[in-house]
Amino acid sequence: MKDFISKKGIYIAVAAVVVAIAAAISVAVSGGSSGFASLLSEPFFKPVKSAMTSLVNSLEHVYDYMYRFDELKAENDRLKAQVAELEQDYREYTEISEENERLRALLGFAERHENIVMEPASVLSWTASNFSSSFTVSKGSSSGVELGDPVITENGYLVGQVTSVTSTSSTVTTILDTTFRVGALIYESGDTAVASGDFELFKEGRVKLSYIGEGSGIVTGSTVVTSGSGGRFPAGLMIGKISGILVNSSGLDPYAVVEPSANVRECAHIYIITDFAVSE
Repeated sequence: MKDFISKKGIYIAVAAVVVAIAAAISVAVSGGSSGFASLLSEPFFKPVKSAMTSLVNSLEHVYDYMYRFDELKAENDRLKAQVAELEQDYREYTEISEENERLRALLGFAERHENIVMEPASVLSWTASNFSSSFTVSKGSSSGVELGDPVITENGYLVGQVTSVTSTSSTVTTILDTTFRVGALIYESGDTAVASGDFELFKEGRVKLSYIGEGSGIVTGSTVVTSGSGGRFPAGLMIGKISGILVNSSGLDPYAVVEPSANVRECAHIYIITDFAVSE
């Protein structure tokens, strides 16, 4: 660009000189010898010289600007490359840091639950629906995954259950899904209940706790875990905490709203429980 501007500047300057000379000659010829003599006088050349000086200065400013512009553009490109490199380094550091956190949490959970065998998996895709919650993971029957296997986070928070299996992948239905049900236990009081997905609560990302016995010690903030009844889930997996206690439209059958411990809708890495010892 600067080469183009410098060449164009020269052409413009030359053209201006030619035009000025042509005009002067035209005036001189029309005015005879006296007109030609006046052409050589200082008053005539002074405005022409001033105009030419102004033109040259303007071209120099334009050329300097374009030269400086190229320098700034090159520097900007270098800075952009450095920022992109730093951003990539930060992403890699963040991924490594998050992976280390997951492994530490998993190690702690595994040490507390030596009877549980887990298979790690990554979430591949989510089912697009306004009334169901499920996703596909990267492990299947070839990795020992079976229909009905519980699914948790590295902290032991309940995510859902395997509801479909192929050799290399599986479908996990989450605790938010309206078809999901699991036996639950109120940790503080020992009361039993059933945790399940609910259509209305689904929109809020919460779970319903029903079949609560009369006179139970359930209060807001109580911890809800799996009871282990039925043998489908290990006992003690964290479901969430009670955020409210309500009754249905008839005024009977109280139920509680549970805020899940697992951030189900943002799961990227999960652990499938492929085996566990049933508590006596």
